[in-house]
Amino acid sequence: MNRTAFLKLLTQKLFPVLKADGFEGSGQTLRRIDGPLIHVFNVQGASGGKACYLNLGAHLDFLPAEGGAPVKPEAMEESHCVFRDRMDPPPGSAFGWAYGATQAQAQETVEFIVSEWAGPGRAFFVRHGRYPQSFEQMLRETDPNLIHARTALHLARIAEHIGDRERARALVDAGLARAPERATGLKADLAKVLAG
Repeated sequence: MNRTAFLKLLTQKLFPVLKADGFEGSGQTLRRIDGPLIHVFNVQGASGGKACYLNLGAHLDFLPAEGGAPVKPEAMEESHCVFRDRMDPPPGSAFGWAYGATQAQAQETVEFIVSEWAGPGRAFFVRHGRYPQSFEQMLRETDPNLIHARTALHLARIAEHIGDRERARALVDAGLARAPERATGLKADLAKVLAG
């Protein structure tokens, strides 16, 4: 089984489920845009040509895209999103979702992916599903002193956008304290959050 045939199976079996949930698009990437929320589902081929990864991304249109370049919501890729995850294959599949050697194996994998969408796949997007409510909850549940400085930057920008300047300040302070000495760009971005 090759990538093209496997993607065709996904298109036939999984993509209608995603589209029923509001995702749009074709090819390897589907998007759902609802106000400031941008959700991305992407199929990425694994090296070796025998498996793929199922990437999940969530972003808010007022946040800069990862990588720094401006990206329109309808062109967002999972790699541009601030919040990212993957739908994990069953244990033992160390390198993604195996295409399988036969049509029957590929069909079985795709059916399992469809069943997994209902749990872990959909759950990722539910966690990032309502603005501002989902993100207010995320801010409440996050200890600024236990996260990476870059995560503090993203959350500080969200807190500032929501109008929670006290939480934004705590996140900026924690991010500045945790940022590596050489991360001058990150430190400058953190300092800018409260400057406006």
